[in-house]
Amino acid sequence: MLDLWQIEAGPRRILDGYGRGEEPLPVYKMPHFEGWASVGDELFLPAVGRHELLVVDKRSWRETARIAVVGQPVFVVARPDGRQVWVNFAHPDNGQVQLIDVPSRSTVAMLEPGKAVLHIEFTPRGEQAWVSARDDDAVLVYDTRSLARLSMIEAHKPSGIFFSARANRIGQ
Repeated sequence: MLDLWQIEAGPRRILDGYGRGEEPLPVYKMPHFEGWASVGDELFLPAVGRHELLVVDKRSWRETARIAVVGQPVFVVARPDGRQVWVNFAHPDNGQVQLIDVPSRSTVAMLEPGKAVLHIEFTPRGEQAWVSARDDDAVLVYDTRSLARLSMIEAHKPSGIFFSARANRIGQ
């Protein structure tokens, strides 16, 4: 990691033992930097080539926990209230979204919005989650409290969903 506010300190290794001594899995889709979720003093990171999330302390950059998930995570998105993170996956599990309760680190729900779920975005207050399902040509809108599907918007091969409320935030 290179702290751009302290470049003179140079780069330092973080997550030093991550992935060592473990059987590698094929990586079908590389998580992007914005695929990290920030909740309180913790980051929830997609573990590249693993079926888990890494929980990392923001101050020390030390891994504090791992959370098992159903596939290789691509994006981890925090609900605005920080109570849950929603996770989508690479092929062949890319039709699912796993909801993780942050305090207990446990799965509270699984959604199957459609084929090739690429992105998840919350409305600013978190009452809705918008989910793109590329291969179904749809954007699905969910109520985050009841998890009921509220709407389906037809769209040709939708990918990213970006609301202006998040334009100035990284890692959410």
